Amino acid sequence: VYRPADFMIEVMDDYTHGPKPALSTGWKSVDEFYTVLPGEWTLVTGVPGHGKSEWLDALTINLAQQHGWRFGVYSAENMPVREHLEKLAEKVIGKPFGPGRNERMTPTDIDRAMTWLDDHYRVILPDEPTPESLIEAATGLVKQFGINGLVLDPWNEMGHQQPDGQSETQYISEMLSKLRRFARSHDVHLWLVAHPRQLQRRKDSDKEPVPTPYEISGSANWNNKADNIITVWRDRLDQTQDVEIHVQKVRKKRVGNVGMATIKYDRITGRYFDQMRDESGRVYEYSHGRAAA
Repeated sequence: VYRPADFMIEVMDDYTHGPKPALSTGWKSVDEFYTVLPGEWTLVTGVPGHGKSEWLDALTINLAQQHGWRFGVYSAENMPVREHLEKLAEKVIGKPFGPGRNERMTPTDIDRAMTWLDDHYRVILPDEPTPESLIEAATGLVKQFGINGLVLDPWNEMGHQQPDGQSETQYISEMLSKLRRFARSHDVHLWLVAHPRQLQRRKDSDKEPVPTPYEISGSANWNNKADNIITVWRDRLDQTQDVEIHVQKVRKKRVGNVGMATIKYDRITGRYFDQMRDESGRVYEYSHGRAAA
């Protein structure tokens, strides 16, 4: 039990210097609704195939490039690991890894990308990927590698050892509390990907609906416990490659607010771009601090 006076120094520090700032995602349109604050955790959901993991990879690349962040990554959605690293390398270099109509990466490009990735990423591959084993591995990475972010992708591919007599709702609540305590105690931002249940399409539309955290199997704790909730959605029939980032919950107002940003996906490099207009009204695409042709 503490007295309010015990926190006077911290309160005055916030008053003098301002609270800890949330960091840019690298996309101005997304920053309007969502930024990244250390010590919080973000739930990422969406229809399978809409690009949750791809967008999250691009977000970590942005944070590493712009803010020097380091990451621990458990990604059962991106196996084998070498292929995941090849996709990350495409985002770093801006060229495709494999042959095709576009200029592919050179061996020098690959060496440069792998060196950079080795400075910023560690892959977590436990024998039994339970929430507890992943937290244990991530705690070691905080001490050994100084990670600022942790990606767990997805919840549905983890091993879950629900005790006898405990309901699914109680189990999910307990595990999410453990993940939240890890993020807060180590000042690490945690992203947890969870798939929704099968969604029913509207009779008057061919488009898949935008899922909410209430469509994730288990309990309403997904909505209650997350600091931030993002749904990644795209129209698979749309040839423009527009991707909608639906920010469905933000706990702290300095982090952002509920809303939706649209960004453009480049299938060749795996990068995402803001669409912006210059003074003449010409539309151009912008990402990683560089204008794209």
